[in-house]
Amino acid sequence: MTKAELIKRYLVFFLSLWINGFGVALVTIAALGTTPISSAWYEISLHTPLTFGMVTMLGNLILITSQYFMLPNRKDKKALLVLFSQIPATLLFSISIDVNMFILQSVIPELNFYLYRFVLLITGSVILAFGVALEVKADVALVAGEAFVKAVCSFLHKEFGIIKTCFDLSLVCLAVIIGLACTDFTYVESVREGTLVGALMVGPCVRLIAPHLKFIDKFFGTAETAIKEQSAFAFNPVITISREYGCGGRVLGKMLAKKLNLKFYDSEIITLIAKETGYSEEYVSRNENRLDNALLYQMIMQDYAVPLDKSLSKQDALYVASAKVIRKLASESPCVIVGRGADDILKDNPLCVKIRLFASFESKLDRCLNTYHLTKEKALKAMNLFDKRRAEHYAHYANADINDIHRYDLVLDSGAIGLEECCDLICALFKNRSSNVNSAAQSNQKL
Repeated sequence: MTKAELIKRYLVFFLSLWINGFGVALVTIAALGTTPISSAWYEISLHTPLTFGMVTMLGNLILITSQYFMLPNRKDKKALLVLFSQIPATLLFSISIDVNMFILQSVIPELNFYLYRFVLLITGSVILAFGVALEVKADVALVAGEAFVKAVCSFLHKEFGIIKTCFDLSLVCLAVIIGLACTDFTYVESVREGTLVGALMVGPCVRLIAPHLKFIDKFFGTAETAIKEQSAFAFNPVITISREYGCGGRVLGKMLAKKLNLKFYDSEIITLIAKETGYSEEYVSRNENRLDNALLYQMIMQDYAVPLDKSLSKQDALYVASAKVIRKLASESPCVIVGRGADDILKDNPLCVKIRLFASFESKLDRCLNTYHLTKEKALKAMNLFDKRRAEHYAHYANADINDIHRYDLVLDSGAIGLEECCDLICALFKNRSSNVNSAAQSNQKL
């Protein structure tokens, strides 16, 4: 990263902090509760002479100081630099909260109409999501809350998701305790219905806004770099197979690999992901399609002032590792890859043939009973469970419907036409695709 790009990224980062402060202020002004991460700081400000921003600053300074005592090596200059870099970010965010609270209180009339307050809450949540999306794009620093959780995880050797959830819940509980203690157990202003509504809204809004911020790459100067990296990527012919459970995707993949003399990858990827992440193969196999912690983290307990890729849950880490492994395999040699959202991961590969398999309920059940040798009870449970997990996983990471036929080159009913016929059709398409792309490449070279 060049010095000029780094400066631009920090400018966007500081802008995002100011926008985040404005979003938090607007949500708070609505008087329906504030964001989970800010609830304790706001509740304290209501019962002391200190402003919301001042308490936010002091609270984060306590978190920064706590991190210092958890450092494995307090003489590590790089670690200290990361630690102290949180101070200006916290200062700017705190000032933004106070300045925007002052402005909003001056221009917004007294809020007696509930619907009006709710509209302000929704608007503030959307603005907060925009600020987070900008911060994700900047990708240069952590704020105190997020860095504190990471420090605790490292110090206690615990999973990030668990510590993060405990930390956020602790702040909400602290806000409730302070509010009740200071009002004779009658009222808590910082934690209300708006706290939940805002928390649930910001995550999805970030996902909607983020794809529309690609223009910022031009400001950073990373667009040209990305094009160069993409052109340097070695594209190979690849067949990806997305399937419903019981359609015979693995069997078909092996047939294709043998007939076309391609390498085959399905459960073999688990071993490679385990090496990439350091997790056991058993853990990868059990968790690679699960979203429980990742969704809880992103949708409910996310610290909205932090880039998502700076705070991966284990499920997110598994997906990132899987994507790296799949792209590496596809760049090394022609192959067949079953599942794991490979069609989306390799969507920039013009030589990738994307297949979707489906079948009737009766056909899938018959295969489960006679080929997989499952009992009817286990077969029905597996069909429902695996299809649901795969659809949720694909929707979460590809941001698309796994059953959308427009995302595939060929959609086949394996039960109706049989795996042999499916294999012949895919082979024909694969050879035709490779031939057309090669012909186009040769024509371009001549031009």
